[in-house]
Amino acid sequence: MAEASTIHNPDLFQNFMSTKGTYYLNGLASCQVGDRIMHPFEAHGHCKSMVFDGQGSLHLTSHLIETPLTQKEIQTNQPVARGVMSTLADPTTLWGMLQNALSPTERDTANLVASLWPPPSEATGITTNPLLITCTDNGEPYVLDPKTLKTKGKLTEVVPKLGSILDGKKCLAHTRYDPVRKHWILCVNEMDIPGENYMGNSTMIFYELDINFDVVSSRSYTTRFMVFHDWVITENYYVVPQNPARIKWAELGKFLLGATVGTDIFGMEEATNGAFLLIPRHDPNQPVRVVETDAFFNLFHFGPCFEKDNAIVLHGSVFDRYEFGGEMGFDGPTQTFDPIAWGSSGGKAPPPRLDKFVIDSTTFELTAKTRIPIVDPFSGQDIPVDMPTFRGDAIECRYAYFLGACRPEGWFPFRSIVKLDLETYETHNWDAGEEQVVSEPMWVPKSSEENKLDEGFVLSVVHDAETKSCRLNVWDAVTFDQGPIASVPLGALTPWCVHGSWTPEYNPGKIS
Repeated sequence: MAEASTIHNPDLFQNFMSTKGTYYLNGLASCQVGDRIMHPFEAHGHCKSMVFDGQGSLHLTSHLIETPLTQKEIQTNQPVARGVMSTLADPTTLWGMLQNALSPTERDTANLVASLWPPPSEATGITTNPLLITCTDNGEPYVLDPKTLKTKGKLTEVVPKLGSILDGKKCLAHTRYDPVRKHWILCVNEMDIPGENYMGNSTMIFYELDINFDVVSSRSYTTRFMVFHDWVITENYYVVPQNPARIKWAELGKFLLGATVGTDIFGMEEATNGAFLLIPRHDPNQPVRVVETDAFFNLFHFGPCFEKDNAIVLHGSVFDRYEFGGEMGFDGPTQTFDPIAWGSSGGKAPPPRLDKFVIDSTTFELTAKTRIPIVDPFSGQDIPVDMPTFRGDAIECRYAYFLGACRPEGWFPFRSIVKLDLETYETHNWDAGEEQVVSEPMWVPKSSEENKLDEGFVLSVVHDAETKSCRLNVWDAVTFDQGPIASVPLGALTPWCVHGSWTPEYNPGKIS
């Protein structure tokens, strides 16, 4: 690793080379399927693993996630399902509308998240290979071989006893891990249309699995129609952002006729305040609490969330307004793609900001809300942030790392990594520069022991459009403000990496 790397701090990089563990990254393959461009969120999945052996070597593996949809589209070299955000053919023509209307509305690609379960460690006593589970929104979980990244099948095929609860069910991409109980938790999300009073309903079902993939608890809840991508746990609750939404019935008809994309069906209900659903994890007789806030929000990703001193503390990256359609700058019907315009001033998506919410855990009322200033100390710019990484679920922590948006023309795509002190709001912003896109940061502790500080390293894949290459940037977390300690070349340019996970002290090639 050292021979090929550009090293800026030899002593700290020497320390980093003793790190042992595996970094899994899920993300997008090419958006081009045949002669058609599909939405990035509906592209085929492309999983990567970086195995650090603790002796200075890095082994990189990558592989397409071969769901049945992916296999069929590779064989035919054409899209066979339009999904929700894409189109199979030009919807302005009758023939194109017919092709779209007859096409499946699901693109099961498992392309957003990769989680290893159960995590091998002395604490669990597990010595055999765990499963690498990949997920996307509105799709079924898939299992990959942790070493080769070859697809084994759906989770319900690899673990048949889960078929009774998960077979055919659509999950959210994000899963959670309870470090105290050693539970892996996933969420099934179901939309009920037309729903109550033709307003639609949303049902979420949480399943907690132990290290043997046995379901130890479950809880379901049905509420008004809403949309959400991320959720978190605290010691006692599943926390879900109730991002208020509505169904556009006229657009639903157009979608069924193949004349538009599925995201046009939904609209945010910006006259309604956002809320948090606090769903008890352990006692099914405890009621679900709905904690209303003082304004509308569309919360995409949670930061650190935990319970402390009769309070539930939540951090979330929120949009103050949001218009569905054209996510990431892609227009399915016209096949145009302009990510920068989507996030520009006056675009459909305003810059995401970080808010802190404090809820009284006895009265279940919102007692404080703070818009955290994330100000670059050099430019004075208030930096939009999203996709945080932090010490772990349901754990109080002082530091968090984010993707930052500091482009002069708008906030997207992300090109900076931000370190934030959640107590003092001290901010450090590393800007990759023009023609660069950065992936979600990953905080790697120097040891597997938990600590409230940030002793460890920060990793992020930088996609360089100018050199058509990728590199892994490495920071020492404590000295983050001094810039990367090294850049490790990763080879040819790959599409954007989305979400990842770190498993310490794990080498998939050495466990049978």
